[in-house]
Amino acid sequence: MVFRFGQLGPRPSASGAGVLGALLLLMRKQLAVWVFLASLIGMIITTIQNYVLSNGMEVMGDPFTLGFTATIFLFALGFFVYSMKMRKRDLLV
Repeated sequence: MVFRFGQLGPRPSASGAGVLGALLLLMRKQLAVWVFLASLIGMIITTIQNYVLSNGMEVMGDPFTLGFTATIFLFALGFFVYSMKMRKRDLLV
């Protein structure tokens, strides 16, 4: 039996880590900082895969997708920076 990359079943993703980070932030847990960092790193890796290694602009077709990806990246970066500031203020346990 040969497994392909897409057939591995449920696996962690940048989106899943972002949701988990948001839940941890609502519960005021310091782990949220690391989960948001993992989400950001996952998004960077996914973006490199989509736009550099597999020529995603040709597949997706328009610059709107690039702007949409940039917007999501800025939100992910914002959540990470916000959680870092909350940790420095000792609001996370």
